[in-house]
Amino acid sequence: MNPPAHTGDGEVSRLFPIRWRWTLFVGGSVALAVAMFALIILDLEREAWLDSQTAQAETLVERLGDELKLPMLAGSTIEIDAIANSFIKKVPSVLGMHLQYEKKNKSFTYGLIGKDALALADFPESKTVIRLPTGDLWFAISVAYADTRLGVLAVRYSEHAWNNLAAQIKWRMLMTAFVVVLFSGVGVYWLAARMSRPLEELAMAARKVADGDFSMQLEPHGNDELSYAMDQFNQMVTELAHKEEMRATFGRYLNPKLVAEVFEEGEHDLNTHRQEVSILFADMVGFTEFSESMQTEQVVEVLNRHFELFHFIIDHFEGHVDKYIGDAVMGVFNHPRRNPDHVRHAAMAALAMAKACSQLGIHRHDKTPVVFRFGIDCGQVIAGSIGPARRLDYTVIGNTVNIASRMGALGEGGDVILTRETFKRLGKGFDFDSIGKCEIKGLSQPIECGQLKVKDEQMRQHILDIVFQSLQDARKVAER
Repeated sequence: MNPPAHTGDGEVSRLFPIRWRWTLFVGGSVALAVAMFALIILDLEREAWLDSQTAQAETLVERLGDELKLPMLAGSTIEIDAIANSFIKKVPSVLGMHLQYEKKNKSFTYGLIGKDALALADFPESKTVIRLPTGDLWFAISVAYADTRLGVLAVRYSEHAWNNLAAQIKWRMLMTAFVVVLFSGVGVYWLAARMSRPLEELAMAARKVADGDFSMQLEPHGNDELSYAMDQFNQMVTELAHKEEMRATFGRYLNPKLVAEVFEEGEHDLNTHRQEVSILFADMVGFTEFSESMQTEQVVEVLNRHFELFHFIIDHFEGHVDKYIGDAVMGVFNHPRRNPDHVRHAAMAALAMAKACSQLGIHRHDKTPVVFRFGIDCGQVIAGSIGPARRLDYTVIGNTVNIASRMGALGEGGDVILTRETFKRLGKGFDFDSIGKCEIKGLSQPIECGQLKVKDEQMRQHILDIVFQSLQDARKVAER
């Protein structure tokens, strides 16, 4: 039973196995070749038989013409009938005879003449035996005595001998063709089966792989193209199994977008390594009082609306949300997606998030707006898998993360705080409103910090456009 196959237009059809295709093709080719050889052999045999029949007829018909000369000259009908009937009896291959006098109003016929007798009236004068161009087998000669033409003698020979010979040749060729086609068909079927078996194994294995079974491994035999294809299939399945294992492993991480990008683009370094990144922290101002004054469901709803919006903004600026920590969001830029402008993009994302909070317009019970504060820092971190085997988190750790978290705590609602060193890497379009040197936990020396402002009008408009687009995206998600 053949498995179903999908055609190009989506329809399902039954497979027509290669072994049967090859068997029918070779069998048909052999049968056609035998038929052509049979026709050639029949033609050659008929030519040979006709040559033999012609040679015999030339002798007999010429001798018969000599015997009929005197009776025809004398006009002895009885003697002519006796000679003609005796000739037909003595020669079994002769079916009939036609004798036409020179005077065309008188003729004699003996035996089976057939439908070609009328053509004998136009027989040209010939002193030798010739074959007539008729459907039946006729041989004729002019009967003459001295210089006097007496008439025309035509003898019809039977083709029964040839029909028997042709029937034997056809039967033998048919048996030969049957034997050749049978053995060649069996041989081709066996050979095609050996060739198609690896293809069938490939097809079945591919189906199992498509169903998610990556344990399939084929056993190549030989060093031909099929063996090579099976070996390549094994390598492909091994790679797919490895990739699926990595996907399953990274599926335990908190960031599904990271997992998707890693396996779709395949350009990220998944091993633990050092890398320069920009870290953006955002946390709600006065979250403790806010959570105590509202129902739990309302608190979660407000946080989720802000987080949804923050997610789109960070994504617009080519970063990704690394984690949510209570009321805080941690965004990472330049990891895992490479971004040479990661510091600048992190700053723009923070300004856009601050603007988005005011655009969202959510208030507390006391009518004060819900606002977030933001901290940014740039530096080296360690990127890798953190946590137990069953609950991994692919994240970044290091002093840069701590500083970014501390920067946010230095500001008020809507402020974006960063160090002077980070500000120097932003480029044009920004202002730094210094708040002086600050003691940062984890650092031995105070560092100068300040509030980030937008100076360039074009950049301000770009940030507003991103905020508007993110609000639209968040609205679409909420409507689903």
